[in-house]
Amino acid sequence: MDQFVIEEPERMAWCRLLATDGIGLDTARRLVRSIGSPSTVLSANLQQWSMVEGMTETLAVRLRKALARTNLKAESRWLGRNGGSHVPFGSMGYPPLLIPCPDPPGMLRCRGQLPPIDMPCVAIVGTRRATTYGLRQAARLTRGLIEQGCCVVSGGARGIDAEVHRTALRLGGRTVVVLGSGLAQPYPPEHEGLFERIVDHGGAIISEVHIRQSPRPGLFPRRNRVISGISHAVVMVEAPHRSGAMITARLAVEEHGRDAMAVPGPADASTSAGCHRAIREGWAYLVTSAEDVITCLQSDYTASVALGVNSGA
Repeated sequence: MDQFVIEEPERMAWCRLLATDGIGLDTARRLVRSIGSPSTVLSANLQQWSMVEGMTETLAVRLRKALARTNLKAESRWLGRNGGSHVPFGSMGYPPLLIPCPDPPGMLRCRGQLPPIDMPCVAIVGTRRATTYGLRQAARLTRGLIEQGCCVVSGGARGIDAEVHRTALRLGGRTVVVLGSGLAQPYPPEHEGLFERIVDHGGAIISEVHIRQSPRPGLFPRRNRVISGISHAVVMVEAPHRSGAMITARLAVEEHGRDAMAVPGPADASTSAGCHRAIREGWAYLVTSAEDVITCLQSDYTASVALGVNSGA
């Protein structure tokens, strides 16, 4: 954890850096290490910025202009009115599973309550064009995981994602939505009521982009790495060959060191082709129940510690 974020004035300066378009965690860290504390970076001149490793004068000019446009107070006021807050990298509330991941978000915007660190989180992801079969399997898995004391994570999209969140709500369980847009521009818009209920019932809606950011295609692959990054495992339900669900599961295995699992579908169903491929290639476990998911989690030391009593610890 970055020690300079402890004092409140420095925390606010750190937040402003991380809230600036174009300044990610790596750039913010290089600025601070070269110039000094976050508040010193904010008051530094163009020459000091230009001398930072990897920083050209052109880039420094662009980032300083973006910094001048950043209105952290306005965003903070909106978050405060809507039960939210900024969660910068290095703060106590930052999801610990994200910290060691490659390219973790420098800043999260969060409405509601993130799950406690001792609660295992399982992502369930799948197609927007879900079949009756897929929706039934998503609901069944969610029910079993909620009963085991897990938090279920998904992307808030139509289809499988929405069924996961709705099932968790019906059962009084904890669920987290990771948006590919800003919190004030939730996508899809017809799920705004669903998202409000999640916040009202102890869950959370999170995003790494500005609250007013509208959805655009490039943001969703970035969103997928956060879904995987905050979860102990990723389960695919009805994932076609080319899908965000497959991207999320691949990230879990290849970049985050987590388990991927897949629910098989009908042999000739294109909606499950990605699940079948992942199982066939051996990088995703075949699961048919929440008990299968828990068994896979218990085989991993980190996850089994989080599972506590369910793991026999």
